[in-house]
Amino acid sequence: MSIMLTIPKYMTHGDELVVVRRNEYDDLRRQFVELKDALAKIRRGESELKNGRTRIVKSLSQLRA
Repeated sequence: MSIMLTIPKYMTHGDELVVVRRNEYDDLRRQFVELKDALAKIRRGESELKNGRTRIVKSLSQLRA
């Protein structure tokens, strides 16, 4: 079960903080890195498609040619 503790703003002089377990933080951090990598690859692919540097194929057999 996920236990989360919120530290109120009045104790941190305006910032609201959240405390989570280390393993949950590591999981969130790993997911963030994977998402960032995937979005970068999508942006690169869209850019290559826009600039005409891609081939559009209808089947996998066309990739061999």
